[in-house]
Parts: sequence; structure tokens; C-alpha cells
Amino acid sequence: MSAARDDRSSVARRRVLALGVGALALALVETPRAWAGPAPAAGGVQLQVQLERGRVNVGEGVRYVIEIALEGRGGRAPEPELPDFSTMGIELKGPMTSQGQSTSWINGQVTRRTTISYTYFLLPTKPGKFKLPVHVKHNGAKIRAPRIPVLEVVGAAVPEEAVAASGADKPQEAPGDLFLWLRVDKPRPYVGEQVIYAIELYERLGRRVDISLTDPPGFQDFWTEELNVRPQRVEAVGGQRFRVHTILRRALFPQRAGELTIGRPQADVGIVADLFRPVQRLRRVAGQALKLEVQPLPAAGQPAGFSPNNVGNFKITTEVDRAAVKQGEPLTLTLTITGTGNIKAIDPGEWPALPGMRRYDPKVELATYEGERVGGERRYEFLVIPEQAGALEIPAHRFSFFNPATERYQTVASRPIALEVTADPNAPAPSSDGAAAPVSEATAQATSDDADLFAPLMTPESVPRVDAGSGDPRRAFRRWLYGMLGVPAAAAAITGGQALWRRFGPDDAAREAAARAARRRSLAAEAEAAVAGGEGFYGAVSQLLQGAAVERAGPEGHGLPRRRLLALLRSRGVSEDDVSGLGALLDRCDAARFGAAASERAEEREAVLEQALSLVRRSSLATRGREGA
Repeated sequence: MSAARDDRSSVARRRVLALGVGALALALVETPRAWAGPAPAAGGVQLQVQLERGRVNVGEGVRYVIEIALEGRGGRAPEPELPDFSTMGIELKGPMTSQGQSTSWINGQVTRRTTISYTYFLLPTKPGKFKLPVHVKHNGAKIRAPRIPVLEVVGAAVPEEAVAASGADKPQEAPGDLFLWLRVDKPRPYVGEQVIYAIELYERLGRRVDISLTDPPGFQDFWTEELNVRPQRVEAVGGQRFRVHTILRRALFPQRAGELTIGRPQADVGIVADLFRPVQRLRRVAGQALKLEVQPLPAAGQPAGFSPNNVGNFKITTEVDRAAVKQGEPLTLTLTITGTGNIKAIDPGEWPALPGMRRYDPKVELATYEGERVGGERRYEFLVIPEQAGALEIPAHRFSFFNPATERYQTVASRPIALEVTADPNAPAPSSDGAAAPVSEATAQATSDDADLFAPLMTPESVPRVDAGSGDPRRAFRRWLYGMLGVPAAAAAITGGQALWRRFGPDDAAREAAARAARRRSLAAEAEAAVAGGEGFYGAVSQLLQGAAVERAGPEGHGLPRRRLLALLRSRGVSEDDVSGLGALLDRCDAARFGAAASERAEEREAVLEQALSLVRRSSLATRGREGA
């Protein structure tokens, strides 16, 4: 009886074990299907839109978060399609994206969910009430968010029209806890007079801020120089304390009279909670464009040929490295103009004649300083060779400028310098115009060649004779044969050596010409690469044109102001049309480099490059026989 019960228990255990093994096998077969999940369909995409706040002030940033969820394994979540925010006066910043995945077990099946979040900052620039719809497309279906957020913007936008500059040192009232203040030290300057322009941000937010000048002002019709910004300070406005951040400081030199406009700037201010968190809030602040009434320079008392860049306050000094020299011995004359103003563009005027001396073109050096105002010194170093012995004098150089402080033209002069020149019988004789040209190595070689050409003629009587009939006849024949064969061989060797020397030997002029051509090609390629973006374009074109002009003018063109360089090109045979075109292009490059170059389109820059290359390659400005750019 007991044995029968044990047999029945053993059979039951075997059946339970078999059922367990079968269930396990079925589970192993079905598990991959459960993890695969259902294929995504149009209904597998969910879209949610959230607006951080429904009511903000003009310029106050607000977060706009879009969340797209895709259920199922495989597939790619669609990207959001946004409305045209520009028509609403809203600028879009971002997005910042993040992605997450989750897995759930529902009714014996595993479901995978992928969620992608897009976070934007919306910066409204005008008041109004705006709907912000968004949708996605998936498997041919358009899926919209169940709720469309609405943004209400209150407050007043900063007017875009320009206002007259006031010249006030500080604001009298605070329009809010964050605003821009545009500072101009003189609203009615003269042409060429230095004007200090600054953009300052006033804030009392109580947190650390990150400031970026997103839209710099335009400076069309101004020559500009960058100035150092002032350190942060605290200032009271309307009984409240503000931190003041200087964003930009420029020295402006108006280039023409009339009403000139400085464009409106805009800055983004990121408000940071602490050092370890990203920007928590974003604000956009804007300033108005400013109008300056630029006065023309007075006609009364204006010197002839006066340059409008000579505006400021300057002084002039001269010195020589030694005052006692020998006849024909060089000395260095240094003339320095120092002062406050557009020191980079001043015109020193005509150099006075030096009787009894030869003067060479100066080496020009510039040193600027940037404090409260732009200034510096411009140094001209001349090589002077006295050609006459005795007591000579370097006359005073006169320099004229307009002083805005006194509103008068002033002329300053250097002191005359006396030279004691000792006679030297070996000094070169002065040329017919009183100037002895230096003798270079090439000139000396040419003189030697001319002496060889005009050596005394060889007459039959002066040629030494040898009796050909004397001696061994066979030796005479051999001499004749060797001579007949050796002369062509020597000539061929000399000709081949000269050809090899011309081909492989050093040639300074050829190397300099090749270096100039390579420099032109490099500048042309640099300008062509910058046509699309604009950065560095006008600097490369200006260098290309300036180099071509100086090369065409010759050594006398180095260091000359633009007006005198153009006059020298006319005297060198460059046509008036080409000189005028060169001057206009150089002026345009200056206006773009120091003004609002960003306002030009790529098509306009491409046209400028074509004009510049045409001048350099195919006009009367092109130096004959040189490689093109």
C-alpha cells in the first residue's frame, strides 16, 4: 500500500516538473516578442507645449518648452514645426535639447517610451497678445498639442527712430530695474573732432549677470577707434542704487558735416542664479539711435589745402642724431607730431626744402595711447645727406590744425636746426639740381661696363705679333686646330653657364617681384574668401589697393598721406579715372572698416572686389611687366 502511494507521488512530481519546464520554455520564446513592443503608429506620438509664464514685459525672456514622446521600439521622433515668431515681434533663442527613455510592463508586454524636450527662450520686442501653436508630422499625420499657449506682452517697446543726443553725464530717472544708457560727450561736434560714445548697462537685479552686445550700433560716416571700457561702478539714479556695466566705448571722428546717425544697440542679459547653474532668466534691452549735428569746419582763417583730419590739439618737435658731420655723410632727422586727435590720419603737409642737402623719403612710425581720449605720436625719420660744406640749416616745419576747444585754426612750427658741415674733397659732387644721387652697386657695375665699352681702340700697330712661319709646322697646325675647336667649346660653355646662372642664380629683383605677386594673390584670395561673411574683407581689399598704388608710385610713395599719394600717381601717368576710382575704393574700405560694414550685402562686397582686381590688373595703375594679382 505504501509502495503504491510513493509511485503516485513520484508521478505527480514528474507532471509538475514537466509543466514548469514547458512554461519556462514558452516564456523564453515569448519574451523577445514582449520586449519588441508594438510597431509605432501615428497615435504613438504625443505632443505637449508649456509656456513658463503667460504674461511678461517687453524684452523679458520666457521659456517655451516643447515635449515630444514616441512610444515603441525603433523609429525616430519628429521635430517640432514652429510658428513664424518674427511676424509677432518675438525673437527665438535656442533650442536646448534633452532626451530621456523609460520602459514599462503592461499586460505582460514591455513598452519603451522616448521623450525629447526642446527649450526655447522667447524675447518679445513689442506689446500684444500672441498665440503660439506648434505641431509635428508623423507617418503622414499632423499632430497638434492639446492646448495652445497664449503669451501676453505688456509695456512699451523702445522706439526705433533716432533721437538727438543730449550729452548728459548720467540718467536722471530709471525706466526700470534694467536699461541701457547711451553716453555722448559732445552732441554738436565739428568734422574730424573726437567724440566719445559709450554704451552702459544699469541694473539692480541682485544677481550675477552675463552681458552680450547682440546688435552693435552702426557707425556710418564715422572713423572709429576702440577704447578701453571702464570698470564696474555703483551709481544712484532716482534714489535707487544701480550697478553700472560699460559694454562699449568708442572714439568717433565724423567724416562729413550734417546730421549723422549712430545706430541703435541691443544687448542680451542672462541672469544667473549661481556659478553652477545655467542662465535662469534672459532679458533683452535696447537703446535708441542717436543723432549728432556735425558742424563744418569754419572757412574763416582756414589754411590752404587744410586736411579735415587735422582736428585736435598737437605739437611738433624735430631733432637730429648729430649736428656736426662731414660733407656727404648721412644724418637722421626725426620730426614728431604729438597730441590728441585722429593721430592715424593726420596730414603733416608739405615738407620744406633743405638747401644744400638731399633728403630721402621718411620711415613713418605710429604710437597711440588710449585713455579717456585717443591720441599719440606720429614720427617721421628722414635720411639727410649734406652736399655742401659750411653752416647749413634745417628750416622749421609748420603744421596746421583746428583746435575745437578754442574753435580756431592753429599753426605750430618746429625749431630750426643748425648744422656744421666739414668739407670733404672725396664727397660726391652735387647733381645739377643740388642733390647727389647715391651710387648703388648696380650703378657702379654699369659705370664699369661703360668704361669697358669706351676703352681705347686696338689698332694693327698696337697688336703684338708672332711670326707664324717660325718653329715646327706641325706644332703650328696643332695650335691652329686646338684654337679652332676650343673657341666654340669655350663659347658654348660660357653661354650655358650664363643660362644656368640666369635660371638658378640669385636675383634679388626677381625674388622681390615674386614676393610682391605672392602677397597680392594672398590678399585677393583672402578678400574672396571673406565676401560671404564680410569679416576681414575690406581690410584685405584696402591692403591690396594700397600696395598696388605704392608699387606704381615707386619709392617716393612710401609713407605718403592718401591725398599726396594720389597726386603722385597722376604725375606717374596714371589716368584720372583710375586715380579717382582708386580713391573712391579706398574711402569706401575705410568707411566700411571703421563704420557699418555689416550692413552691406555679399553682392555689394563682390562688386567691390571685382573693381579692385580690375584696377590692380588691367588699368593704368598696374605696373608694367609685373604679375597680376
